[in-house]
Amino acid sequence: MIFNTIMLNFIYNMEIIKLGAINSTNEYLKKFIVNNSLTTKHVVYTFNQTNGKGQRGKIWHSEPGKNLAFSICIFPKNIEVKNQFIINMIVSLFLINILKALKIPDLKIKWPNDIMSGGKKICGILNETKLKGNKIENIVIGFGLNVNQETFENLPNASSLKLINKINYDLDGLVSYIIQCLKNYDYLDVKTELQFNKIAKNYNNNLYGLDSFYNFKDSNNKIFLGKILSVAENGNLRIMKKNSKIKSYNFQEIQMILSN
Repeated sequence: MIFNTIMLNFIYNMEIIKLGAINSTNEYLKKFIVNNSLTTKHVVYTFNQTNGKGQRGKIWHSEPGKNLAFSICIFPKNIEVKNQFIINMIVSLFLINILKALKIPDLKIKWPNDIMSGGKKICGILNETKLKGNKIENIVIGFGLNVNQETFENLPNASSLKLINKINYDLDGLVSYIIQCLKNYDYLDVKTELQFNKIAKNYNNNLYGLDSFYNFKDSNNKIFLGKILSVAENGNLRIMKKNSKIKSYNFQEIQMILSN
């Protein structure tokens, strides 16, 4: 494990840490919070993450110097534990807006944690919540963005910004743009039910496969066909089965099957 802090900066009320090779920006930041008793926003990023992870323990493979791994810790005061998926919604919409500004086409949010362009994954999100009693103490928000990587071995549904737009992106410039957008993004602490409902509606409007039928695999490895209706406030995916019965699933109970 290599901890090589290249830059330490204080900007936009956030401390920014650029790392060299690191196993996981999320893991680094979680340890950094504990070791330094943090209570303010911090950002950690690298262009060389060696052991990134996603939902269900999946490993995120990244070619060194080609992609971005980015984590930020927040300390929300107005979000209940039962509503913590709202953070996932907020981050997904934030990234959709970033990518739209970069003219990435056909963007959708694939439940529970992927950003798709043209049906291919370009970004994965992993939020990790630390609780203190029944309160949220902090949330580490992490995402991995495929930027300049051009080959994805055994990953037929993966793509990158470069493959899509035929542009080699300046990674440092991309990070600066993301941080500037974070400065202007005021949804990381939702204060009203109206805000909550607006975010949930916007998230569902951008949902991959909305109102379409897909094959799903449940926790017993049984395959079934279902129509995606929406994502509920608690993060569960609402699906209508062929018999017209509607059921909600959390991300550990089912997995969408994409054709290659």
